[in-house]
Amino acid sequence: MNTNTKNYQLDSELTLHHSSQSSLTVQAIALTITTQNDHLIDAHLTLLVNPQIYQRIDTSALFNLQPELRGSLTNGEFDSQTNIEITASLKPDFLPNLIPYLDNPPAYLQKLNLEEPNNPLLSTDNWLGLEVKQQRLPLETGYRTFWDYLSSAAVTNNKVDSEQINNAIINFFEDWAAANLEFKTNEVISQALSEITQGLEEWLDTSISAITSETLTQTISEIANAFEKLADASELEINQQNIASQDIFEAMVNFFITDDWPYRKIENEPILRTAFSGKNGTWNCYALARLKQQQLVFYSVHPTPAPKNKRLTVAEFITRANSGMIVGNFELNFEQGEIRYKTSIDVADDQLSFTCIKNLVYTNVTMMDKYLPGIISVINGDASPVAAINQIEIIQSTPQSSDDDEQILAIPPHNQEELAVDQFSQMDLPQQEKRHDREAHILAILTPEEITQFHEALQMLAPYQRKQAQAKTEKLKNKIILRLGDLGTQIYTQAATFFLEVKLAPKNLKLIQRYSGLAGRTKLLVQYLSQWSQQYGEVLVNSEVSTALVELEDLFWCVEERLQTLPTDKIEGKQEVQILTEIEEFREQLAFYEKLIKIS
Repeated sequence: MNTNTKNYQLDSELTLHHSSQSSLTVQAIALTITTQNDHLIDAHLTLLVNPQIYQRIDTSALFNLQPELRGSLTNGEFDSQTNIEITASLKPDFLPNLIPYLDNPPAYLQKLNLEEPNNPLLSTDNWLGLEVKQQRLPLETGYRTFWDYLSSAAVTNNKVDSEQINNAIINFFEDWAAANLEFKTNEVISQALSEITQGLEEWLDTSISAITSETLTQTISEIANAFEKLADASELEINQQNIASQDIFEAMVNFFITDDWPYRKIENEPILRTAFSGKNGTWNCYALARLKQQQLVFYSVHPTPAPKNKRLTVAEFITRANSGMIVGNFELNFEQGEIRYKTSIDVADDQLSFTCIKNLVYTNVTMMDKYLPGIISVINGDASPVAAINQIEIIQSTPQSSDDDEQILAIPPHNQEELAVDQFSQMDLPQQEKRHDREAHILAILTPEEITQFHEALQMLAPYQRKQAQAKTEKLKNKIILRLGDLGTQIYTQAATFFLEVKLAPKNLKLIQRYSGLAGRTKLLVQYLSQWSQQYGEVLVNSEVSTALVELEDLFWCVEERLQTLPTDKIEGKQEVQILTEIEEFREQLAFYEKLIKIS
């Protein structure tokens, strides 16, 4: 191919116009014409403006200089004294207007300037700003735009080169990230860029016919926002992965720093000390690295030791508490009376990840906070070990038959199979109880799976994942309508609106899913008890069925209130522990009632 470039010096004033119909007088410095095999492929115009005129250009985004499409300034802001040079490229669709006048294009522009001031070639809308710079001492400053990364032939009315657009976006964001995310590592930026790139091809395939300056501006803006979020997420993930490759003690330190726990190192020992304030009290915690054994141990130490005359009683309480414990256990030092809860992990053949340490620590403090009131009541003589455990674990002292199949509630045996339900299924839309004058929050109506699917679909990076998101939401809509019948469309619309307006943090999303499951289980129990009472007659006041219905309805609205606040709550470390403790308490209450009506 034969490519030829000609430079023309203009050094004359040029009056341009833009969509607001106002004019803009600039100093035209040069015009560069590029042909390929005698076919015009590019026209560049170099202009010189004073800072006041540039302010107009900047404010109105003339020459398609939208802020989202600009790179970063190379050496600081423009000063208010020195002229600013702008290089712009004529949009490919208007190149044919110049072809008849290629023998002397500067003369043609001057003629238009005098005789046809509204000609499209004199409109700032039809020129794409490529580069803006200011020559000043000691260093030049300026910025490139997205258009400078894009070949002039990539987007025309007749032809769109998706590969060139894709490459331009990637190259633009590589430089953008280097300037705007300078504190991020190359690994973080590469990982975020890789995730962004994956969605571009789909967007270009589905939206290629609609690519304009406006759509590109919107897309670049959305990608920039997404890029920063992905970079933050990638940095956290990489930091957490790095923790796994460090020795145990260093991993412990990095966990407490990353998770925002204040701590103190014990001198000359691989031990960290911190304090925790739960719902039921405050106590000291110790993280111990057993380096030789490649083990990490975490202790919550009860704030006061057990008196000598109470140690046997406390030992019974601890033995009962430890029965059935899956992760960790209580310990009692008979000599000193120290009571502590221990969780530990062996990492000899595995890496110690951020998540492993978090589970170890949070499980520990959750269990100490749960059983702390019982320990105190036993030490103070306010309750026996059996009574204290029963109060904590919601095992009521109502006499029960030795026959495990007999129900505490007066449910006829022949109806037990009818009442058996899947405890993991979600109920249909609950009817509004008379004692509550408001509708349940949308998150209390959706199942955990539906919440996950809504979040995944509606948080996708529009517009280049739009096709995939639409398919996902349409499938979800059909499932909700199938589950809820006539109300399905209304619930789907409410849910879609909610997830479009609210951006859920990953931690909040997981907690919302747990509470949603609790809401479903609670309403299912209420539904079955209500059906039973309708079938076997009016429930007596203060009967076990009546009490269960009232308590379950109260439990549902407690869960529902939490679901109202979780989407916007900022969950800190200690608050998360309190919420997890509450979830565990709700689960135990539900397990108690599920056992009563023989849930299989």
